[in-house]
Amino acid sequence: MNNATTTNATTPDERTPIWVGYISVLISVVFFGSNFVPAAKYPIGDGLSFQFFLCCGIWVTGVIINLIIKNPPFFPLVLIGGLLWTTGNILSVFVIPINGLGLSMLLWCTSNLFIGWASGHFGWFGLTPENVENPAFNYIGVAIACFSGVIFLAIRTGKIENNVQERQPILHSIDVVNTSVKAVPEINTVPQSIVSIRMRVIASGLAIIAGILFGLVFTPSTYIQDHRKDKYPTASKNGLHYIFSMYTGILLASSFYYGIYIVAKRNRPHVHVESILPAFISGIMWGIAQAGFLVANSVLSQAISFPLISIGPGTIAALWSIFYLKDIAGSRNYLIFTGGTLLRIIAAVLIILSKPISN
Repeated sequence: MNNATTTNATTPDERTPIWVGYISVLISVVFFGSNFVPAAKYPIGDGLSFQFFLCCGIWVTGVIINLIIKNPPFFPLVLIGGLLWTTGNILSVFVIPINGLGLSMLLWCTSNLFIGWASGHFGWFGLTPENVENPAFNYIGVAIACFSGVIFLAIRTGKIENNVQERQPILHSIDVVNTSVKAVPEINTVPQSIVSIRMRVIASGLAIIAGILFGLVFTPSTYIQDHRKDKYPTASKNGLHYIFSMYTGILLASSFYYGIYIVAKRNRPHVHVESILPAFISGIMWGIAQAGFLVANSVLSQAISFPLISIGPGTIAALWSIFYLKDIAGSRNYLIFTGGTLLRIIAAVLIILSKPISN
């Protein structure tokens, strides 16, 4: 489909104030950092049913946004972004029980941050390179952002210290932090006594692959935006115009994987009825956060938005854990949280000071 049925003229650019991009970053950070809270006290079994209902919430959010922005053209290419996100999500099912939450998130969130930032900044996969006024600030900020994730890894929640078998559900939380674990329902893990080095290596590889998939989620929509004049004349620079296509890809991929799961379980999927509504609400919150991410990409460029939105949600999640969930306590944890947060603030300031250059 070439999406050129309505006009042969390129959609004119509407200059969006840069502050809109930073407001979108803030919205994305707050909702990404909070979207697990509705599911904090509900079990989700093996996570497959939970992720399906979460994806239903994401798609409904996409439908509402699509109606609000008056049903822009549907771009099938963007379905691939949704497929990539869901596939990365499913991979985490096999990764976290073997390598644990902390190492798994460190691996996939670091690779996610790097791929998302680098693909936009250097123009990989056919994208137009997104320049900044001060590249050195941008590079240093991204490096500090990655390092801050290592600092946050040292935080331990009460449940982890008590060896409770818990794990992040198969939802992409875009951040290298393991501090919202209590907000993540219980799932059985593989006993560490039977985990071989080979299993750890395979799980680590899958975690990196998942991060790469997460980092490429926006590539199809950004590609369309970068090739509006020659290939996609009905496309616009507005990131919200690609929401419905992406979220439809998420729902289709999730339904496909869930169907395979149901067949494998012989039509007896593991479903906790009380977790269905929390999953749906979490999906709505994730959908709002991802919408903010798309707008931020369009206004600020991935070289700016990806690092900022990658480092922010973990701090919000940690604050939920400290003040609401009460699973982070103790002077040691507070000191680590403070140090990691200061590093992230420094990284954010440097990234903002690098300043995007409009192509």
